Amino acid sequence: MLAKIKQLFSDSTAFAIALMGNKIISFLLVPVYTRQLAPSEFGDWDLTNTIAMVLTYFCILGTDTAFAFYFFEAKDDKDRQGYFTAAVFFPALISLIFLLVIFAISPTTAGWLYEDPSGYPHLLTLAVLVIVFNVIIQQTLAYARYDRRVWTFNIGSMSFVIGSSLASVYFVVVEQMGVVGIFYGQILAQSIVAAVLLWHFRDKFTRSVQQKHLRDLLSYGLPLLPALIAFWVMNAVSRPLIYHLVSSEAAGVFGLAIRFASIIALLTTAFQLAWRPFSVSIKDREDAKLIYSLLGRAFLVVATFCILFLTFFIEPIIRIVAGKPEYFGAYPYVWMLATGTILNTMHLLVGVGLMIQKKTKEVSKTFLVAAVLYLAGNFALIPLMGPWGTAAMNVVTYLYAVLSIYRKGQKVYPVDFRFRSMLIYFGVYVTVLSGITYAQVNEWTGLWIYYLVAVLFMVAAVFLTGLFNMESISYLRSRLPSIVRKR
Repeated sequence: MLAKIKQLFSDSTAFAIALMGNKIISFLLVPVYTRQLAPSEFGDWDLTNTIAMVLTYFCILGTDTAFAFYFFEAKDDKDRQGYFTAAVFFPALISLIFLLVIFAISPTTAGWLYEDPSGYPHLLTLAVLVIVFNVIIQQTLAYARYDRRVWTFNIGSMSFVIGSSLASVYFVVVEQMGVVGIFYGQILAQSIVAAVLLWHFRDKFTRSVQQKHLRDLLSYGLPLLPALIAFWVMNAVSRPLIYHLVSSEAAGVFGLAIRFASIIALLTTAFQLAWRPFSVSIKDREDAKLIYSLLGRAFLVVATFCILFLTFFIEPIIRIVAGKPEYFGAYPYVWMLATGTILNTMHLLVGVGLMIQKKTKEVSKTFLVAAVLYLAGNFALIPLMGPWGTAAMNVVTYLYAVLSIYRKGQKVYPVDFRFRSMLIYFGVYVTVLSGITYAQVNEWTGLWIYYLVAVLFMVAAVFLTGLFNMESISYLRSRLPSIVRKR
């Protein structure tokens, strides 16, 4: 069991190398963009990105998740290559169709999408052109992940991020092209990386897309599409609502908070990339359920402590990085947005049985309800509380999704996650972080004392709630020497 857990975290660490490099580059761009763009322009960029993210899932149609399953279910290499070919070229074709449609309607929609649409007649078209190259990169790098070509994945993902960033900085800073320049840089760099990856994996493609492979991918992936769309709507709709119900400046500040909250994605995204193929690969082991339980609880503890420590330093970090005082108000929202990210990952863990049993429709049903809840909450709370309403609904909605998917997963594949202990621990975490935020906003003196108390309280909660106990620690400690020797 511990050997398989070691494999998961080894893969997660390897994937995190690329993600860490990508995030570092992204954060190096934040002070550049905040100094070159007004908050309203930052809001325009963020709004366009959120629309593009939703469109990306309409292009991929769940084939990325389906490919993760069929990569291991394929009967031989030729069959696997057939699934790979379908997973790359079908989404690319769909994205090209979207590009033509958006090109036709973009000048008309710019007027009601942006407060000041001057210079933006085809901004959305540029964003969709980025999607064309992005889906190719995403699907080809997926093959590298599942085939455990770690360095291919790392080099490929870092190349397109670093290349996009450098090119975007040139167009924004040197050419003074503003928001449009960001997308020009992405198009230039990602088109080159996509072409290189297609050439690199050329021997893994079949001559044509077989109907069977496409049908299998869509039958597995399409039921997940509502869940994926709902997920990105939940992430995307808040910015347009804040943009139009509060102001473009408030949307820009909130968008900056989201970028800082994505620091936690260094943990969650790397884990997710490794989790999908890992969870499928061990499903037939006798100790699979024990592994799922241990990892689910461990992930919750590690992720919440990461957010806790991030919250201690988030205000001075934002002040240093953002530069302009107009952006300083972003820090209180970060922990709630980051919490939504870890809860989104938790639904994959507690709902592992639904994926194994191919009950993906149940995930979609849950997220459709969650999306409705999220929309209703935002429409009700944003006029009253502004961005605070969106941040709060982020936690509430994803918590509902975890609860619902856990209940459905237990019906088809019961796993003892000690879920009651997980909920009590999570309640303690939310209470502690809310108290810290209150102290920060009200500028209490001696904050370090409260931070120390918070850490001790959270450590105690891990054991007092029964999430882990001394028996669990002794179990791991007794096997630690063998893990070290295997390394």
